[in-house]
Amino acid sequence: MKDNDNNMVIGVHFRATGGFGPRWTEALQRRGFTVKSLDLLGPAPLEQVQGCSGVMWHWPHYPHEDRLAALPILRVIEEHLRIPVFPDMATCWHYDDKIAQAYLLEALDIPHPQTWVFWRKSEALAWCEKACYPIVAKLAGGASSTNVRLIHNRAEARRHIEVSFSGTGHMVKPSFPKGWGARQWARLRRALARVVRAGPYVLLGRYPPLPDRTYWMPQKNYALFQEFVAGNEFDTRVTVIGNRAFAFRRFNRPNDFRASGSGNFNVEPSQIDLRCVQAAFAAARKLKSQSMAFDFLFRGEAREPVIGEISYCYVDWMVEKCPGHWDDQMNWHEGHMWPEDAHVEDFIARIETAH
Repeated sequence: MKDNDNNMVIGVHFRATGGFGPRWTEALQRRGFTVKSLDLLGPAPLEQVQGCSGVMWHWPHYPHEDRLAALPILRVIEEHLRIPVFPDMATCWHYDDKIAQAYLLEALDIPHPQTWVFWRKSEALAWCEKACYPIVAKLAGGASSTNVRLIHNRAEARRHIEVSFSGTGHMVKPSFPKGWGARQWARLRRALARVVRAGPYVLLGRYPPLPDRTYWMPQKNYALFQEFVAGNEFDTRVTVIGNRAFAFRRFNRPNDFRASGSGNFNVEPSQIDLRCVQAAFAAARKLKSQSMAFDFLFRGEAREPVIGEISYCYVDWMVEKCPGHWDDQMNWHEGHMWPEDAHVEDFIARIETAH
């Protein structure tokens, strides 16, 4: 990609901490682009982007106001102001929404575990009497295996459904890694204190004044179940950014069927089933995504790769740990790469092509 010859300005919304923003800025400035710092949660966000050739905003699971604001603001910028954005709507509209992803993967005929979504309690209860167990119950939001549990029998399924359609619903909980330090224990103490404070509100059937974060929001009035894909000691995470696929394996937590959030991963390319890489490229083309992480499991005797979840957000340093990447012709390219560099390279190329 050539350096900036047109004095283009790229707007970057900065989070309070972390995110892709700092490395996006470094990558843009190395290429000679002017970076305009945006606060799209502040007054007049549409005025702020005037004069920008593109807008980049890494919005994650939380704070919740980012999620509420990002989708409508980015959609207006992209579709009505006609300014390219990252992520664009095709990439992010379904982010952290497993229900939306289930419908999307089905519509695009992308291989995934069979999924059932119920909006009526009576239909969910009737289904659970005939379902094959074990089966996986999920809530729409959550990361690192949060809000994913294995249902072993009808009685557990009925209890899950009853709570799903109750007045309080499921109170989404954060997950904590093994090997906690002082910071993690402090978080746990704060979490427990919030639960105690919430008790009286729950008993009265009211919403407690919990922190405004997605994983604390009550989830109710739907039930989401997914086929349990047995026999997997790890999943394969393939992150597709444009014409690049980075892959690694994530191993399950001890005595658990879940791999996400375990912290135990292997980036050795020779251990990657290349069918996952090919399937990820095929799915990315159907989704028309700028950047997407695909989590693969293997199903049945044929060990068919199926996509459990997708996400435009991911941990950047885990991608950077990969010793190289494949292109869509399955050629291997040696060398580490920060995903933010790939984001910027593709985004600028898109803007220059449009001009």
